[in-house]
Amino acid sequence: MTAPTPRAVSGAKVWLAVAWLIGYGVFFFSFTLPNDPGKRTRTDIWLDLPDYLWANIVTPAEMKSPSSWANLGQRLDLIAIAAVIWLGSWAVGHLILRAMHLPFTPRCAERCVLACGAGASIVSLLTLGCGLLGWMSPWPMGGVLAAAFVVELALRRRSFANRSHVHQNVGDLEKPISSPPRLSERGYGWLDAVNGVLFRGEQIPYDLMAKSLAVIATTLFLLAMLLGSLLPPTDFDVKAYHLTGPKEYFQSGRITFLEHNVYTNFPFLTEMLCLLGMMLRQDWFRGALAGQAVLMGFAPLTGLALFCAGRRWFGTNVGWLAAMIYLSTPWTYRLSIIAYVEGALSCYLFLVLLAVLLAIETRSTSLFVVAGLLAGSAMACKYPGLVSVVIPLFLASVFATWTRSEAADRARVVFKTVLAFSCGLAITIGPWLLKNLVETGNPVYPLAYGLFGGRDWDSTSHAKWRAGHSPNTYALSDLAEKFVDVTAKADWLSPLLIGLAVFAAARNSDLKSQVANLKSQSLVRWLWLYVGYLFLQWWLLTHRIDRFWVPLIPVVALLSGVGCTWSINKTWVRACSTFVGLSVLFNLGFITTPLCGFSAYLSDLDESRRGCEGTAAGIQYLNQLHDVGNLGQKPVVLCVGEAQVFDARMPVIYNTVFDQPIFRDWLAVRPAEVEKVPDRDWPLRPIDEIRRKFSEAGVTHVLVNWQELLRYRTTYGYSDFVNPARFVWLRKQGLFGDPARFEKGVASYESLDKANRDELDGWASELKRKQDGHAVYVSWQLFDVR
Repeated sequence: MTAPTPRAVSGAKVWLAVAWLIGYGVFFFSFTLPNDPGKRTRTDIWLDLPDYLWANIVTPAEMKSPSSWANLGQRLDLIAIAAVIWLGSWAVGHLILRAMHLPFTPRCAERCVLACGAGASIVSLLTLGCGLLGWMSPWPMGGVLAAAFVVELALRRRSFANRSHVHQNVGDLEKPISSPPRLSERGYGWLDAVNGVLFRGEQIPYDLMAKSLAVIATTLFLLAMLLGSLLPPTDFDVKAYHLTGPKEYFQSGRITFLEHNVYTNFPFLTEMLCLLGMMLRQDWFRGALAGQAVLMGFAPLTGLALFCAGRRWFGTNVGWLAAMIYLSTPWTYRLSIIAYVEGALSCYLFLVLLAVLLAIETRSTSLFVVAGLLAGSAMACKYPGLVSVVIPLFLASVFATWTRSEAADRARVVFKTVLAFSCGLAITIGPWLLKNLVETGNPVYPLAYGLFGGRDWDSTSHAKWRAGHSPNTYALSDLAEKFVDVTAKADWLSPLLIGLAVFAAARNSDLKSQVANLKSQSLVRWLWLYVGYLFLQWWLLTHRIDRFWVPLIPVVALLSGVGCTWSINKTWVRACSTFVGLSVLFNLGFITTPLCGFSAYLSDLDESRRGCEGTAAGIQYLNQLHDVGNLGQKPVVLCVGEAQVFDARMPVIYNTVFDQPIFRDWLAVRPAEVEKVPDRDWPLRPIDEIRRKFSEAGVTHVLVNWQELLRYRTTYGYSDFVNPARFVWLRKQGLFGDPARFEKGVASYESLDKANRDELDGWASELKRKQDGHAVYVSWQLFDVR
């Protein structure tokens, strides 16, 4: 099978394409970064780019915690644990694929990426099983990973000895289409001159030079991702549940229902890998950092999958370009250093797409099982995976099977496809749904409350959840605004994505739909259709947080690789090479700034940990008191409004914004007709009963985060029962001590917008103060329990 060679493109079209690159580049770099407190434009970043790049080589003198390669030793155990988990996942995945007898050669790249994805999902499920059984020691899972690795190596050694038999009856699956003719064979003048200067007159092929530069650039991005992933977390969601849930499971020695953290009832594929890091390291904090490094591994896995897809259906050059474009995208970096699920979800989305295309091409039922396994894994990362991955790619599988089958055999073949995909899907998402069904009576808890109900959930909670996770407008003006955000404005985009992807359709028209035996169907057109679907389902069905649309990036990266090679005209090649080179250089400098996350890559981990605790100032203060023994022998802290509790080094009791407020339920009596009585009017319990509840829970201190409560009240909503007057009453009753004994947080009242100032004035005006002539308010307080 050979790749069709792109036809020559007219000079006018080439110059229009170059004009597009220039125009889009100017448009892209003119935007002010939406999440930058300093409101800088990307052009401002360009001007400071030399300083940013130089700061990664020579540590600025003003840094309090200078970076040093000597600190790499603090991270070696974390890297080792992450490597053990990925090697074990690689082995488990390969053993699963061996059992399916897929049409792959033993060392096929496509086989490797699918095996790693499937293996990581199964390892996550095994960790879930161990957690439910209370097996939190390192030996059960460590033994499984080691045994799988040894068995897979033994099987590979045997297959290598008998490799002459392995290649029998293997189709074209391991034979990617060849690349277009080497660009170096056409004489590009200035590129040849560069070769001559760099290599002393020896003519190095352009492809080799380009790929070498791509490898160097990609290595730098991957190094930044790895070192960034090993730093302590700073993000709210990570500290509220992505790592806090696994921490609670590890400390309790078992996975149980956490009624105070509704987020922990989501499918937890990635969080189980973090829990596995804790189990193997036997330390919740360092194990969490190792888990973050494991999650970072989904980025290079996605890059390798892009290379496989690009090489197979569009040529080797496209594979290289697509992988580099994806790995150099700031969003990819950001999702690799923060323990979000979108990095893994993006990976599984593209792995399912790859598996479905391979299954359609080879008509392999086993590959549809693999596609189902991976689709279930996408949903196990996050419920939206049902809409973004499972449904569209399942329907694509059925449609393709139907159209490619003989009429007489169509029903049977389609039934086999549906059954195969569904079986794989059930294996990887089924256990998570079953766990929720057993614990809450609702397989998709906390969703679908009207259909299934749910433990510790009511219609008020459901309405609050829907209001907080649904679009607030469907105006066309908002659609246009979000379109600009996704295509050019969002902080962590790369100009290479849309800037080059628009040319994919042009290259496809030259190829006349001769892509890898997909007959009359245009693969590029289907990919664009999928991208459009992903954007629209994000806009129609979600609350439009920017990272929720990120899973479309790998698909766009593949289209960008295709678009980059739309013409062999030397003017285009020079312009495109310049555009790619400058964009990659910009992205490399940009990701190392604080605008993309915490980037003190080789700082002392202990100092970084103390600094990162400052994102939850009240928790940081508690840790300081705890470290010097000022919280007593057995401190237990009730947190009111504070959910970022991952860093807490003492036991804490807390609830998230969507859970029933513990403080309210301990102080008030729930009425029989709860929906008819606002909770601010619930009757108080007798003080002796309240005192007994605090005593039974062992609570010694209460931390209240007024700033977070204010934020909740103006966004998601929060119980009207919780207000400063309750704490005054408890002090008068002698249960709480004077908060003046401890430090308190203050924040600027003047910095609040009008909505927040009005809310604070009406709800908690007692918190307002004057400090150094400025209006402030108390942002958090600590009370002792007497």
